[in-house]
Amino acid sequence: MSDAVRETLDRYYAALKAGDREALRGVVSEEIEVHYPAPEGLLPWAGDWTGFEGFEAFLATVGDHLVIDTVEPLAIHVAGDTVITVLKGEWTVKATARKVRTETVNIFTLRDGKIVRYQVFTDTAALGTGLGRFAAA
Repeated sequence: MSDAVRETLDRYYAALKAGDREALRGVVSEEIEVHYPAPEGLLPWAGDWTGFEGFEAFLATVGDHLVIDTVEPLAIHVAGDTVITVLKGEWTVKATARKVRTETVNIFTLRDGKIVRYQVFTDTAALGTGLGRFAAA
């Protein structure tokens, strides 16, 4: 991975962890597109979010429902302006106190040192179960 790509992702994750809006503005494009697919109505944060305000609304919606307990990067792959990260994580659902463990793939598209597209692919059934949408096994 190039130093510039690593720096962009490091700044992004540090700003996200710190909740630093201005630092996020420095690394996330004003025209960012967020894509989080899931069956309709399953996850409150699923769908498409556009612009920096949409990105912030997405983060706020996730934060309204989940606490991030741990996130461990398993792999990072770079192909041109696309970065794919594979993560293993554990979240606590605020409403149910259920723990959810999943592996998640994040796909970032970078342009001019900023994130212009962020896609998340994860185990939506596990998250839906954590939210109480499905019966727990």
